[in-house]
Amino acid sequence: MNMGNELRFDGKVAVVTGAGRGLGREFALLLASRGAAVIVNDIGSSVDAQRYAAGEKAPNPAGEVVEEIIAAGGRAKANTASVADPAGAASIVDDAVEAFGRIDIVINNAAVVLTEPFATMSLDMLTTSLEVNLKGPFLVAQRAWGHMLKQGGGRILNICSVDGVVFGNVNHSAYDAAKGGLAGLTRGMAIEGAEVGIAVNGLLPGAYTRGQKSVDQSLTPVKLIDMRPELVAPAACWLVHEACGENGAFFHSSSGRLSRVFVGVGEGFQDVPEHFSMERIRDNREQAHSYEPYVSPRTTQEFNEFRVRRFREINPPVEA
Repeated sequence: MNMGNELRFDGKVAVVTGAGRGLGREFALLLASRGAAVIVNDIGSSVDAQRYAAGEKAPNPAGEVVEEIIAAGGRAKANTASVADPAGAASIVDDAVEAFGRIDIVINNAAVVLTEPFATMSLDMLTTSLEVNLKGPFLVAQRAWGHMLKQGGGRILNICSVDGVVFGNVNHSAYDAAKGGLAGLTRGMAIEGAEVGIAVNGLLPGAYTRGQKSVDQSLTPVKLIDMRPELVAPAACWLVHEACGENGAFFHSSSGRLSRVFVGVGEGFQDVPEHFSMERIRDNREQAHSYEPYVSPRTTQEFNEFRVRRFREINPPVEA
């Protein structure tokens, strides 16, 4: 197959968190194979030791990935700090700048999936999920932000999830809450980043990793389609390449597919203010509850413009 002009990362420096195994490992390997110098971050174990203990075979997975990259002729350095610790998160970015002189790319991939019915979920479980899945990306990205400002830009990819961002999943309330928060963080960062050349996007991956192996397999189509993590890596690397051009966008990738994920707002039922009531909603429920027609605003400003348009369609301004 003709690859055409190969997309490269020569001269770029990338940080990939949670890169010792699974998706993060594949992201780091592909970036390095295309010329990027990579900080491979992984704590080497999971904060959920009870679930993952059987799968923790390598005491230093980050180091092993680095060895693999160097053996292939690439450049990489291992970091074993926790993204949830402020000093640890800072060290990840600092290692990139000290070892390779700059930082151009951050892929916030480190995560923990804690499963428990909502009725019996502990506050500690929720806190742990928020610490790793939301606070961690915040800390790493914020540390990198200043360097990117000085360099004139950069690209950040937050690994989100269809759980929390789009749908929800059974026994995943803590994870859903954190990943939903990460989506909000992504949107806010993207708005501010647009003004300074920093692009921030979200990727919702589907892959069979050790995290997937430890949950109910009926919740995934792993037996029906190819869900190897290496089939997500091209999508992640595309989204952090300068040729991509997206900002504030979300995409789903699994099994060799990439597709946009977006928020739609139904046109809905717009009434005259003095007539709007529960009964009017009941009598117009089909229009109020319908998915179509819909709009997909990219910013709060665009959403507000939609609100004004719908209001004026029924309530035209009074001419002076």
